[in-house]
Amino acid sequence: MRIEGEEREVRKIQFTGKSTYVLSLPKRWIKEMRLNAGDQVILVREPNNSLAMIPEVEARHESIQDEATANLLPKESANTLKRKIVAMYLAGFNIIHLKLKTGRIQPEQRDAIREVVRRNLVGTEIIADASEIITLQVLLSIPELSVSTAIRRMYLIASSMHKDSMTSIQERSQEMAKSVITSDDEVDRFSLYVLRNLVIASQNGRFLREIGLKNPSDCLSYRVAVKSIERIADHASAMAERGQKIKEKMPRELLDKICKMSHIALEAVSDSVESLLRRDYHLADKTVSNVDQIYALENDALGTLDKAKVIHDSGMIRLIIEDIRRTAEYASDIAEAAINETIDEVIEVHRGGK
Repeated sequence: MRIEGEEREVRKIQFTGKSTYVLSLPKRWIKEMRLNAGDQVILVREPNNSLAMIPEVEARHESIQDEATANLLPKESANTLKRKIVAMYLAGFNIIHLKLKTGRIQPEQRDAIREVVRRNLVGTEIIADASEIITLQVLLSIPELSVSTAIRRMYLIASSMHKDSMTSIQERSQEMAKSVITSDDEVDRFSLYVLRNLVIASQNGRFLREIGLKNPSDCLSYRVAVKSIERIADHASAMAERGQKIKEKMPRELLDKICKMSHIALEAVSDSVESLLRRDYHLADKTVSNVDQIYALENDALGTLDKAKVIHDSGMIRLIIEDIRRTAEYASDIAEAAINETIDEVIEVHRGGK
């Protein structure tokens, strides 16, 4: 590994006694860290085999992020304010101040802040609420769930939403469709929670291991999975909404073909998530290949729709078929991320031209 710049120093390893290797530490670093003889430091082996040395006091505060303040504009819209809060949450800040330079925070802005905290931000509470400033605090100093556990829960909710959407369409159940649409918020909450942890982990090796990952590159693959599952849930919600608008009874042949597409898509989602979490290259590769059959099934279903006497609802049914196809494609994206993550396990790597 090549290290350049003023911080680079070369030190020689000394051998003392019968089995002890000793390395002297730079005096400047000792002074900057305010260390003395007898103080303890923590050595952490990083994924790239380098060693990180952390003073014990610093290690206790390593995962604590700085506070951040966002200056609000008097006429700032609710949606703009929500996006700003979510971005600060994802950046890893534990205390977020929302302050108006002059005047009072508008009632619409206050309602928007409360709504985004309640609906989207896991482990976040409003700890101060004044006329000109509102302060949020993320109470989860360390992750309550490993990334793998959170992704699995996201998958279970999203797949259940898809199944219930299909059931609501088959049984023409308005109540079940409404339940699916409501569940979408829960997937969004988990999505932001995991993405926040991935951002912090990409900058903090110790936090990376605490959430169950091995390498910084894992953060990229898991981010693909999180965003894909979030979109799968969005499509399930869209299917439920479209199903509510269908007034005509769907022909049995057409419904059977749509259900077959749904089964293939859900199977692909399940296999893709398992391949990522279990680091199974061969299952991921098989999943990508299996997704290809969804296009033939889509064309078959559309052909049946064209022949069927469905006049008023054909547009909605086409969109439902597209939602199912897109679900399978997102499953393929997850599987491809798993392939990229596990390629080293099925090839021989030759270092240094050997």
